[in-house]
Amino acid sequence: MREEDNLVPPKWRSLFNNQDWLMHDIVVKSFWAFGVIAAIAHLLVWLWRPWLSTGL
Repeated sequence: MREEDNLVPPKWRSLFNNQDWLMHDIVVKSFWAFGVIAAIAHLLVWLWRPWLSTGL
């Protein structure tokens, strides 16, 4: 494999090949997307009906 065809950063090449690196990229981006969607959903629900309010 030519050096310019390698998608993996140099410090991670001992752990990943190109196919593994692409799968890792998908998993990490999916995790972040899920977290952002969950945070937005929690914020919207809290704005609708706050929980843990001080005036029980």
